[in-house]
Amino acid sequence: MTAAPKIQGWCPGALRPMQSGDGLLLRAKTTHPRLSARQAREIASIAQDCGNGLVDLSQRAQLQLRGVSEAKLEQAQSRLAALGLLAEDAATESLLNFLVSPFADAQASALVARLAQSLVDDAPLRALPGKFGFLVDDGGALGLSASTMDIRLETHGENIAVIADGAREHAFLATPETASDMALALARAFLVLRKGREFELRRMRNVVAAFGLSALAEAAAHTPTPYASRCRAASAIEIFGARLSGDGDENGARFFAGVGAPSGRLRADDLHALAALAEAHGLNELRLTPWRALLLPCAGLDAAQKIVEDAGGRGLVVAADDPRLSVIACPGAPECPQAHAPTRDLAEILAPLAARLASEGARLHISGCAKGCASPAAAKVALVATPRGFDLIDNGRASDAPTLRDLGVNEIEDAMRARIALAKSKEPQCPAH
Repeated sequence: MTAAPKIQGWCPGALRPMQSGDGLLLRAKTTHPRLSARQAREIASIAQDCGNGLVDLSQRAQLQLRGVSEAKLEQAQSRLAALGLLAEDAATESLLNFLVSPFADAQASALVARLAQSLVDDAPLRALPGKFGFLVDDGGALGLSASTMDIRLETHGENIAVIADGAREHAFLATPETASDMALALARAFLVLRKGREFELRRMRNVVAAFGLSALAEAAAHTPTPYASRCRAASAIEIFGARLSGDGDENGARFFAGVGAPSGRLRADDLHALAALAEAHGLNELRLTPWRALLLPCAGLDAAQKIVEDAGGRGLVVAADDPRLSVIACPGAPECPQAHAPTRDLAEILAPLAARLASEGARLHISGCAKGCASPAAAKVALVATPRGFDLIDNGRASDAPTLRDLGVNEIEDAMRARIALAKSKEPQCPAH
């Protein structure tokens, strides 16, 4: 029997890095999605000078530096501090977990700032788990409906809907000025309800499942109302390539170049080049996203297209139909000590088949172990590494029961082709003319 993977229960930071198979893993943590070109260039240099030159774009819209050595950790921290990307202490760093609309409007940005400051000022909230986080969706075109965090704050007309994960059909309505207080009331209620069961109840959805929304509402001393979100999930066609951003953000940016990397992996020189492109053709900024993509705001569509052309020449993802977008893979072995096999090379091999699995949504998830860190959502096919090969799961998560066990690469390819053929056989046939 394969031993259960170890659950860390926290995310790496710069002040509390995580040991991985390739050295220390740390995050250049931000509370807002905006990153200046200068900051991006220096992060790339830190990754090269202090780590192994690899930078991951996380599903929480953060940049992770890989392979940082113990000897270079203090240097990396000092250089991040000079960029304004180092928290006061590790406890504060652990609290500030935000996922924010990439082109957040002024109201959403102000809400994030108030919420972050209130978290830091409220000592009892330091008991929140290291992965507990807040999502702020301004209701714009590039919506975060498909992303999950413990507490969501969504623009809803003139109000802000504050939503507990696990109960998205209800919301606590607040004004923009009181929304942060409402969110923190739910966070305190979470801490009250989980007392004595801290390891078991690490996330809001676990507490909601265990006690129900009514208990959470009572502990928070607020009343929820039935709720239908107006926020949407951004599609790949809206993210990658030279695009119109919608109504523009608080600085008036209306166009952007959307650039991604396979399974979120960038080389330091890729990030450095993107920073240079942001300076040469864009507005000197990069926006972080949960889609393992960077958005570079531009003054016009021609400038965005120049960035896309250069980024595409570097082998980065710049089109919604790139087969590599059909695969989500974790770092795998040897980078992750809990992974039973490498995953990235397999992702490259299987991308063309994965693109044929389904027309949209998560198609293929490759995980080095049953934790499924790269994607919490169900995929059309999930492959989970074991000491004996890969288990295949249909329409499920990495932790679900497998349909097939102990597969090699050739057997995986055969299984995927069989599923593609079956799906095509079920497609409606056009009537003969």
